[in-house]
Amino acid sequence: MTRGAAALLALALAACGPRAAPSAPVANGAWPPPPADASLADKVIWDFERATLAGQDRWVELFDFDQVGAFEILMHRYDLLGRLPKITDKQKAEYAAEDATPYPAAREKRNVGRYFNWLVKPRVGTGGCAGGPPHWNYNKLLATYDPLPPGNEIYEPLRQRVNAQLVGGGVIGIRCSGGKGGLALVYSPRDNARGYALVTIYDDGVP
Repeated sequence: MTRGAAALLALALAACGPRAAPSAPVANGAWPPPPADASLADKVIWDFERATLAGQDRWVELFDFDQVGAFEILMHRYDLLGRLPKITDKQKAEYAAEDATPYPAAREKRNVGRYFNWLVKPRVGTGGCAGGPPHWNYNKLLATYDPLPPGNEIYEPLRQRVNAQLVGGGVIGIRCSGGKGGLALVYSPRDNARGYALVTIYDDGVP
């Protein structure tokens, strides 16, 4: 997806669950359910580990790519206004020309999928994943979208849409004993079998 690092909305970070043992292979296209007392954040980590071990096709099922496209466009505006340090002149010009139209889901599915082999698989490794606060400051702000300064009114409907997605969800860091480094996941509650969808993902550094 993009650069940087991310995470906040600590409502759901408190109970990030114990470190799990490396997972058994997925059987018949399914994996065991999480513990009955698992929080939503625990479930995100549980599913993320097992979906990664199952392969890219299962992994992308965790995402709502319509919302990924909305998040990415909104974050570009905050990056342009100073959230992302050392933004290049090329990025500044690109982000300044955007008009708050979310990226299409097909584009985001393609772009996020490119991160699976070179970023996600090494971070998860053989499993044993646990959640906690993200490490990088940029990632700690991934669920924080305060009102933008005057001149950015076109982004207000998108800001409200993204903030609504974060009610009951938030950002969580993930690190796995069987891998190296971390990731930051932004998740949103959903009325589906999992109870959530991932709406963006960022690198969270090594180690």
